[in-house]
Amino acid sequence: MPEIPPVSLPDPSIPYASKINPFEAVVAEHTIAWARTLKLIEDETATSRFAGESYSRLVARLYPEASVPVLALAADLNSWFHVYDDQFELAEVGSDPDLARRMADKFRAVLDGAPLDATAGPILHGLADIRDRMRLHAGAQWWHRFATHLQDCFETAQWEVDNRTRGRIPDPDSYVEHKLNIAYVPPSFDLIELAEQFEVPDEIRASAAYRTLVHEAGHVVVCTNDLIGLRRELLQGEFHNLVIVYWKALSCPLQEAVEMVDQKISERVGVFEAAKVDLLRVFDELGTDQNRRHGTLRCVTGLENWMRGYLDWAKETRRFADPVLRGQVTGFQRELVD
Repeated sequence: MPEIPPVSLPDPSIPYASKINPFEAVVAEHTIAWARTLKLIEDETATSRFAGESYSRLVARLYPEASVPVLALAADLNSWFHVYDDQFELAEVGSDPDLARRMADKFRAVLDGAPLDATAGPILHGLADIRDRMRLHAGAQWWHRFATHLQDCFETAQWEVDNRTRGRIPDPDSYVEHKLNIAYVPPSFDLIELAEQFEVPDEIRASAAYRTLVHEAGHVVVCTNDLIGLRRELLQGEFHNLVIVYWKALSCPLQEAVEMVDQKISERVGVFEAAKVDLLRVFDELGTDQNRRHGTLRCVTGLENWMRGYLDWAKETRRFADPVLRGQVTGFQRELVD
């Protein structure tokens, strides 16, 4: 196990209200049953770890106003994300570009509606189940946007695997460019609209103000993840973390890199707040009616819920406190062999 340099992690300042969906317990029971039925988790050790990582609590904080069906769907998606993520970080796929490419290709086929063949296992069945349930809740335009964002994440995973295979730590600019997709932020933010039962109008979505809100909120989340997940990733030998990227690129003390990322969070929250003011001007310029203003602002509040909710969950979950090491997760590569 690698030795971790001494470091003190700050408590990021994210000035939004802490909330939680009252249906968390109902969804927790559902999601554990769902994951076991699909065999994403099988033995009692994996089930205990899965429960301790508390994906139902995560989505209860991220989508505090969501209905039970949407919250359950979000919990299943996030649990699937984390099982999938562990494949790339800790199992064989994460060090084999050919397996990673096969995985991305099969995922694309599932998103395009292809039926599963006899080789499909838990990962592909889980994605197909989420696809089918989402299509019941979402319109065609929303689904296309979500599926495109999700496929972008799968493609970015190839970049991670290539870096890991070559032992190549990305430079800060390249890392920041890829990080939102590494962390599955764009498709996760799409779920805000599903939870709110409102799609932001295209002309507002395309505005600089709204794009800035989404971009800055996403980077607040990923910087928070990289701070709180730092010890886990150092123990795992993982380097796709902004603290580690700064530490290596700048040859500075690890504590200094930590403080730089914490400062980035504060700066991005400031840019987010300024963009909220700009968005009100966009409404006036576009002549946006009250219903569309109200719906869009609910989605902006959804971004705030994400920033604060992710921080709250990260402090509560066992995912970062009890890190899993390489070789300690079940590999699903068998379903990638044609």
